[in-house]
Amino acid sequence: MVDINHAHPSEREEIAQFMAKVFPRAKWSMDGWRAILDGRWGRANDSYAITVRDQGKLVGALGLVTAQRPTANGPRITANMTSWYLLKPYRGTGVGRKMIELATANPDITVTDFTSSPGAVHAVKRAGLVELDTQRLIWKPSTSPAQKLPIHPNPLELGNRISTKDKQILQDHLNLPLTPLAIETPNGPLVVVLSIKQKHDDYVTHEVMYLGNRDLFALHARAIADSLLPSSSAILSVDGRLLPASVEPDVIEEFAIPRFYTPGRMAPEDIDHLYTEVVLLGLKLY
Repeated sequence: MVDINHAHPSEREEIAQFMAKVFPRAKWSMDGWRAILDGRWGRANDSYAITVRDQGKLVGALGLVTAQRPTANGPRITANMTSWYLLKPYRGTGVGRKMIELATANPDITVTDFTSSPGAVHAVKRAGLVELDTQRLIWKPSTSPAQKLPIHPNPLELGNRISTKDKQILQDHLNLPLTPLAIETPNGPLVVVLSIKQKHDDYVTHEVMYLGNRDLFALHARAIADSLLPSSSAILSVDGRLLPASVEPDVIEEFAIPRFYTPGRMAPEDIDHLYTEVVLLGLKLY
Protein backbone atom coordinates (compact mmCIF):
# COMPACT_ATOMS: atom_id res chain seq x y z
CA MET A 1 0.00 0.00 0.00
CA VAL A 2 1.56 3.28 -1.09
CA ASP A 3 0.87 6.76 0.27
CA ILE A 4 0.29 9.62 -2.19
CA ASN A 5 0.40 13.09 -0.65
CA HIS A 6 1.27 16.73 -1.13
CA ALA A 7 4.87 17.15 -0.02
CA HIS A 8 5.73 18.73 3.33
CA PRO A 9 8.16 21.69 3.29
CA SER A 10 10.73 19.57 5.12
CA GLU A 11 10.89 17.15 2.15
CA ARG A 12 12.26 19.63 -0.40
CA GLU A 13 15.89 18.50 -0.31
CA GLU A 14 15.01 14.80 -0.36
CA ILE A 15 12.78 15.30 -3.41
CA ALA A 16 15.44 17.37 -5.19
CA GLN A 17 18.01 14.61 -4.56
CA PHE A 18 15.52 11.99 -5.80
CA MET A 19 14.88 13.92 -9.02
CA ALA A 20 18.59 14.39 -9.66
CA LYS A 21 19.10 10.64 -9.28
CA VAL A 22 16.23 9.43 -11.48
CA PHE A 23 16.92 11.98 -14.25
CA PRO A 24 20.66 11.38 -14.78
CA ARG A 25 20.64 12.89 -18.29
CA ALA A 26 19.33 16.26 -17.14
CA LYS A 27 21.76 19.08 -17.86
CA TRP A 28 21.12 21.22 -14.78
CA SER A 29 22.81 21.19 -11.40
CA MET A 30 21.36 20.50 -7.96
CA ASP A 31 20.59 24.20 -7.78
CA GLY A 32 18.25 23.70 -10.76
CA TRP A 33 16.37 20.88 -9.04
CA ARG A 34 16.08 22.98 -5.90
CA ALA A 35 14.85 25.97 -7.91
CA ILE A 36 11.76 24.16 -9.24
CA LEU A 37 10.81 23.17 -5.70
CA ASP A 38 11.54 26.40 -3.83
CA GLY A 39 8.04 27.90 -4.12
CA ARG A 40 9.35 31.37 -4.96
CA TRP A 41 6.11 32.54 -6.61
CA GLY A 42 3.59 30.98 -4.23
CA ARG A 43 2.39 31.22 -0.66
CA ALA A 44 4.00 29.28 2.17
CA ASN A 45 1.26 26.63 2.15
CA ASP A 46 1.06 26.14 -1.64
CA SER A 47 1.89 22.65 -2.88
CA TYR A 48 5.28 22.30 -4.58
CA ALA A 49 5.24 18.53 -5.21
CA ILE A 50 3.27 15.30 -5.00
CA THR A 51 5.09 12.37 -3.42
CA VAL A 52 4.60 8.61 -3.44
CA ARG A 53 6.00 6.60 -0.54
CA ASP A 54 6.11 2.89 0.10
CA GLN A 55 6.63 2.19 3.80
CA GLY A 56 8.25 5.62 4.09
CA LYS A 57 10.58 5.24 1.11
CA LEU A 58 10.23 7.86 -1.62
CA VAL A 59 9.38 5.99 -4.85
CA GLY A 60 7.80 8.76 -6.95
CA ALA A 61 7.52 12.52 -7.23
CA LEU A 62 5.79 15.13 -9.35
CA GLY A 63 7.00 18.72 -9.04
CA LEU A 64 4.56 21.64 -9.08
CA VAL A 65 5.77 25.17 -9.80
CA THR A 66 2.87 26.94 -8.10
CA ALA A 67 2.46 30.69 -8.60
CA GLN A 68 0.18 33.49 -7.51
CA ARG A 69 0.31 35.51 -10.72
CA PRO A 70 -1.35 38.54 -12.33
CA THR A 71 -3.37 38.18 -15.53
CA ALA A 72 -5.51 40.43 -17.71
CA ASN A 73 -8.49 39.00 -15.79
CA GLY A 74 -7.08 39.54 -12.30
CA PRO A 75 -4.92 37.40 -10.00
CA ARG A 76 -4.88 33.65 -10.68
CA ILE A 77 -3.09 30.60 -9.28
CA THR A 78 -1.22 28.30 -11.64
CA ALA A 79 0.75 25.11 -11.03
CA ASN A 80 3.09 23.91 -13.76
CA MET A 81 3.86 20.19 -13.62
CA THR A 82 7.54 19.29 -13.75
CA SER A 83 9.88 16.33 -13.41
CA TRP A 84 7.33 13.55 -12.99
CA TYR A 85 8.87 10.19 -12.13
CA LEU A 86 7.65 6.91 -10.67
CA LEU A 87 9.95 3.95 -10.08
CA LYS A 88 9.28 1.09 -12.52
CA PRO A 89 7.74 -1.43 -10.06
CA TYR A 90 4.93 1.07 -9.38
CA ARG A 91 4.05 1.89 -12.99
CA GLY A 92 0.92 0.50 -14.60
CA THR A 93 -0.80 0.26 -11.23
CA GLY A 94 -2.80 3.50 -11.40
CA VAL A 95 -0.44 5.30 -9.01
CA GLY A 96 0.74 7.73 -11.68
CA ARG A 97 -2.80 8.73 -12.55
CA LYS A 98 -3.62 9.25 -8.87
CA MET A 99 -0.59 11.54 -8.56
CA ILE A 100 -1.93 13.82 -11.29
CA GLU A 101 -5.47 13.62 -9.93
CA LEU A 102 -4.22 14.89 -6.57
CA ALA A 103 -2.18 17.62 -8.28
CA THR A 104 -5.25 18.85 -10.20
CA ALA A 105 -7.88 18.44 -7.46
CA ASN A 106 -8.04 22.08 -6.33
CA PRO A 107 -10.61 23.87 -8.59
CA ASP A 108 -8.98 27.25 -7.87
CA ILE A 109 -5.65 26.22 -9.43
CA THR A 110 -4.98 25.93 -13.16
CA VAL A 111 -2.50 23.10 -13.70
CA THR A 112 -0.38 23.15 -16.85
CA ASP A 113 1.93 20.75 -18.65
CA PHE A 114 4.14 22.23 -21.37
CA THR A 115 6.89 19.60 -21.68
CA SER A 116 5.11 16.26 -21.49
CA SER A 117 6.90 13.22 -22.90
CA PRO A 118 4.98 11.13 -25.48
CA GLY A 119 4.60 8.29 -22.98
CA ALA A 120 2.95 10.55 -20.39
CA VAL A 121 0.28 12.06 -22.62
CA HIS A 122 -2.28 9.29 -22.02
CA ALA A 123 -2.02 9.61 -18.24
CA VAL A 124 -2.23 13.39 -18.44
CA LYS A 125 -5.43 13.20 -20.49
CA ARG A 126 -6.96 10.52 -18.24
CA ALA A 127 -6.43 12.82 -15.27
CA GLY A 128 -8.59 15.49 -16.90
CA LEU A 129 -6.10 17.79 -18.60
CA VAL A 130 -7.03 18.85 -22.14
CA GLU A 131 -5.19 20.45 -25.01
CA LEU A 132 -4.42 24.10 -24.32
CA ASP A 133 -2.75 24.71 -27.66
CA THR A 134 -1.58 22.72 -30.66
CA GLN A 135 0.27 25.22 -32.83
CA ARG A 136 2.66 28.14 -32.93
CA LEU A 137 2.57 31.19 -35.18
CA ILE A 138 5.86 32.10 -36.82
CA TRP A 139 7.19 35.31 -38.36
CA LYS A 140 10.36 35.54 -40.42
CA PRO A 141 12.26 38.77 -41.08
CA SER A 142 11.25 40.76 -44.14
CA THR A 143 13.85 41.11 -46.86
CA SER A 144 13.06 44.84 -46.98
CA PRO A 145 11.37 45.87 -43.71
CA ALA A 146 9.09 48.86 -44.15
CA GLN A 147 9.31 49.92 -40.51
CA LYS A 148 11.46 49.25 -37.47
CA LEU A 149 10.18 50.19 -34.03
CA PRO A 150 12.31 51.47 -31.12
CA ILE A 151 13.08 48.84 -28.47
CA HIS A 152 13.65 49.51 -24.76
CA PRO A 153 15.99 46.86 -23.27
CA ASN A 154 14.82 47.56 -19.71
CA PRO A 155 11.00 47.89 -19.65
CA LEU A 156 10.89 48.69 -15.93
CA GLU A 157 12.59 52.00 -16.69
CA LEU A 158 9.39 53.09 -18.48
CA GLY A 159 7.67 53.45 -15.11
CA ASN A 160 3.98 54.28 -15.39
CA ARG A 161 4.00 53.87 -19.17
CA ILE A 162 3.65 50.11 -18.61
CA SER A 163 0.90 48.39 -16.64
CA THR A 164 0.99 47.23 -13.02
CA LYS A 165 0.61 43.67 -14.31
CA ASP A 166 3.64 44.06 -16.59
CA LYS A 167 5.70 45.50 -13.74
CA GLN A 168 4.96 42.61 -11.38
CA ILE A 169 5.68 40.00 -14.04
CA LEU A 170 9.00 41.64 -14.92
CA GLN A 171 10.02 41.90 -11.26
CA ASP A 172 9.04 38.27 -10.58
CA HIS A 173 11.39 37.10 -13.36
CA LEU A 174 14.46 39.21 -12.71
CA ASN A 175 17.78 37.39 -13.13
CA LEU A 176 16.26 34.44 -15.00
CA PRO A 177 17.47 33.41 -18.49
CA LEU A 178 14.97 35.58 -20.35
CA THR A 179 15.03 38.72 -22.50
CA PRO A 180 12.43 41.31 -21.40
CA LEU A 181 11.81 44.18 -23.83
CA ALA A 182 9.37 47.02 -24.45
CA ILE A 183 8.63 47.77 -28.09
CA GLU A 184 7.56 51.33 -28.83
CA THR A 185 4.54 50.97 -31.16
CA PRO A 186 2.51 53.89 -32.57
CA ASN A 187 -0.13 52.97 -29.97
CA GLY A 188 2.19 52.86 -26.97
CA PRO A 189 4.79 50.48 -25.49
CA LEU A 190 4.30 46.72 -25.68
CA VAL A 191 6.05 44.56 -23.08
CA VAL A 192 7.36 41.26 -24.44
CA VAL A 193 9.41 38.61 -22.64
CA LEU A 194 11.47 36.39 -24.96
CA SER A 195 13.46 33.21 -24.68
CA ILE A 196 16.13 33.33 -27.39
CA LYS A 197 17.62 29.93 -28.17
CA GLN A 198 19.22 27.96 -31.00
CA LYS A 199 16.69 25.15 -31.32
CA HIS A 200 17.57 24.27 -34.90
CA ASP A 201 20.79 24.52 -36.88
CA ASP A 202 19.23 26.80 -39.48
CA TYR A 203 17.92 29.59 -37.25
CA VAL A 204 17.62 31.10 -33.77
CA THR A 205 14.13 31.09 -32.26
CA HIS A 206 12.83 34.17 -30.45
CA GLU A 207 10.12 32.46 -28.40
CA VAL A 208 7.46 34.75 -26.90
CA MET A 209 7.04 33.72 -23.27
CA TYR A 210 4.78 36.62 -22.34
CA LEU A 211 2.82 39.33 -24.18
CA GLY A 212 1.65 42.37 -22.26
CA ASN A 213 -1.06 43.23 -24.81
CA ARG A 214 -2.08 40.64 -27.39
CA ASP A 215 -4.21 43.06 -29.43
CA LEU A 216 -1.36 45.56 -29.68
CA PHE A 217 0.97 42.82 -30.89
CA ALA A 218 -1.57 41.68 -33.49
CA LEU A 219 -1.97 45.24 -34.76
CA HIS A 220 1.76 45.68 -35.36
CA ALA A 221 2.95 42.08 -35.75
CA ARG A 222 4.88 42.62 -38.97
CA ALA A 223 6.78 45.66 -37.71
CA ILE A 224 7.42 43.98 -34.34
CA ALA A 225 8.92 40.92 -36.02
CA ASP A 226 11.12 43.07 -38.25
CA SER A 227 12.25 45.09 -35.23
CA LEU A 228 13.07 42.08 -33.03
CA LEU A 229 14.72 39.72 -35.50
CA PRO A 230 18.40 40.53 -36.04
CA SER A 231 18.96 38.57 -39.25
CA SER A 232 17.48 36.18 -41.79
CA SER A 233 18.63 33.26 -39.59
CA ALA A 234 16.07 34.09 -36.87
CA ILE A 235 12.33 33.57 -36.38
CA LEU A 236 9.71 34.93 -33.97
CA SER A 237 7.45 32.26 -32.46
CA VAL A 238 4.18 32.81 -30.55
CA ASP A 239 1.82 30.11 -29.27
CA GLY A 240 -1.49 30.46 -31.13
CA ARG A 241 -3.72 30.98 -28.07
CA LEU A 242 -1.79 34.15 -27.12
CA LEU A 243 -3.03 36.05 -30.18
CA PRO A 244 -6.42 36.92 -31.72
CA ALA A 245 -7.64 34.60 -34.47
CA SER A 246 -7.43 37.46 -37.00
CA VAL A 247 -3.62 37.70 -36.91
CA GLU A 248 -1.75 36.54 -40.01
CA PRO A 249 1.68 34.96 -39.41
CA ASP A 250 4.12 33.87 -42.09
CA VAL A 251 3.87 30.21 -41.05
CA ILE A 252 1.69 28.07 -38.77
CA GLU A 253 3.46 25.08 -37.25
CA GLU A 254 1.94 22.18 -35.31
CA PHE A 255 3.50 21.09 -32.01
CA ALA A 256 4.84 17.56 -31.83
CA ILE A 257 3.06 17.30 -28.45
CA PRO A 258 0.31 19.80 -27.48
CA ARG A 259 0.37 21.99 -24.38
CA PHE A 260 -2.09 20.77 -21.71
CA TYR A 261 -4.08 22.39 -18.90
CA THR A 262 -7.04 21.93 -16.57
CA PRO A 263 -9.94 23.63 -18.39
CA GLY A 264 -12.51 26.06 -17.07
CA ARG A 265 -10.35 27.69 -14.42
CA MET A 266 -8.46 30.32 -16.40
CA ALA A 267 -8.73 31.91 -19.85
CA PRO A 268 -6.37 30.08 -22.24
CA GLU A 269 -4.91 33.35 -23.55
CA ASP A 270 -3.83 34.22 -19.99
CA ILE A 271 -1.71 31.07 -19.74
CA ASP A 272 1.74 31.96 -21.04
CA HIS A 273 5.11 30.31 -20.34
CA LEU A 274 6.20 32.36 -17.34
CA TYR A 275 6.03 31.10 -13.75
CA THR A 276 7.01 27.62 -14.98
CA GLU A 277 9.80 25.06 -15.06
CA VAL A 278 10.60 26.33 -18.56
CA VAL A 279 12.05 29.60 -17.27
CA LEU A 280 13.54 28.20 -14.04
CA LEU A 281 15.50 25.54 -15.92
CA GLY A 282 16.09 27.49 -19.14
CA LEU A 283 14.33 24.80 -21.19
CA LYS A 284 13.73 24.94 -24.93
CA LEU A 285 10.07 24.82 -25.94
CA TYR A 286 9.33 22.52 -28.88
